[in-house]
Amino acid sequence: MNGYGVLRGSPDRWVREDGDTTPHLQIRLLDRTRQPWRIAVNVQSDTGAEVVYWLVDPLQGHPILSGLASLPTGFSSGAPSSGSALDYVRAPLFDWHEGAALPASGSASADDLQDLLGLYLQHCKDAGGEVYAFGQRFDRNLHKPIDVDFGNTDGLHGVHDIHLNQGNAGPHAGDNGAMHDGGLILAHPDRHIGLFLAFQTQRVPTDPAGAPSPLSRSIADLIHGTTPPTDTVYLERALLNPLGDDVGHEVVVIGNLANSIASLVGWQLVDKTHRCTVIGPETIGPGGSLLVPLDGAGAQLGNNGGNLVLLDPAGHVVDAVAYPATDAVEGRYVRFHR
Repeated sequence: MNGYGVLRGSPDRWVREDGDTTPHLQIRLLDRTRQPWRIAVNVQSDTGAEVVYWLVDPLQGHPILSGLASLPTGFSSGAPSSGSALDYVRAPLFDWHEGAALPASGSASADDLQDLLGLYLQHCKDAGGEVYAFGQRFDRNLHKPIDVDFGNTDGLHGVHDIHLNQGNAGPHAGDNGAMHDGGLILAHPDRHIGLFLAFQTQRVPTDPAGAPSPLSRSIADLIHGTTPPTDTVYLERALLNPLGDDVGHEVVVIGNLANSIASLVGWQLVDKTHRCTVIGPETIGPGGSLLVPLDGAGAQLGNNGGNLVLLDPAGHVVDAVAYPATDAVEGRYVRFHR
């Protein structure tokens, strides 16, 4: 998606939109040149449904974190990789089942999504921290009064779509795609905090184009527990950094939680640059593990962090993990973070 990237700046102030048809929390950021920017964060869907959020405090063990400090102030375009873009499905940041839905507005303090976002923005501001807002840059001036108020006089200094941008069906299916999800990462002096958002009607997992896969489940089902997880095959651990030359010596370990044999015929491993390894005619016994050597011609595991996706023969995402550079311990297998 054109215009996707990350905005870096210091939180200055924010304005609620209570009572609007599609309310947003409008956040004013200042970059280091004192240029004001606007972040428009959806706090209610266009159907009136509550937005789901995941709060990750601290956010750690993800490759996106290693490059934040080197980003320039203001807006930077993001490359489609787990080290520079967000993808909730292929480079996981949280457990889907731990999300919660909040109303856009409430009758008391600290009882709605705008209150929650404002609380964490205030903590970040008080700590002298910065905000990294992943989303889509404004491509036209909508001449909103809030832009005049914020000093964003050309209406183009801002980002929106600060939420999951895949798994849509119906009118928003055209927004689907991989490696361009939105979200907020708040950088404090001592830690990072992640605030990630999605709509309850969106579905995961998704196919390579970001559309819901045939076996996908709605986020509403996931957070309310009405559809239990069914996947029993998962990415367990890996030899990310073998002794000596890495190429041809890396190994991925796939586990089986079922009390039955799992066939991996036609399954694939896909790395952060979309290189693919077909696993082949292999099976995993009940409760067992399978070591899959990587020959260097397909999927590879970078020592600077990355992500790995496990696909079934139909191309559906069965499991996905993200790993940081600190996991690339030479000569040791490392269990993937969950």
